[in-house]
Amino acid sequence: ALGEHVIEWCREAGFRGIRFNAVVETNEAAVRLWKSLGFEIVGTVPEAFDHVDHGPVGLHVMYRRL
Repeated sequence: ALGEHVIEWCREAGFRGIRFNAVVETNEAAVRLWKSLGFEIVGTVPEAFDHVDHGPVGLHVMYRRL
């Protein structure tokens, strides 16, 4: 619900797109959620997050055009 609210708020405020700079690539639920809301992965910063179980993992940059 929060994601949908942010998308609508940004659209009403006149933004042309939304970018998230740090979605941890091993957080499959978060990646799936943002993709279901229309975001796409536009890049990944390798080894930018030190995951407690997986060690260094990438951070996805995700974008959605409004």
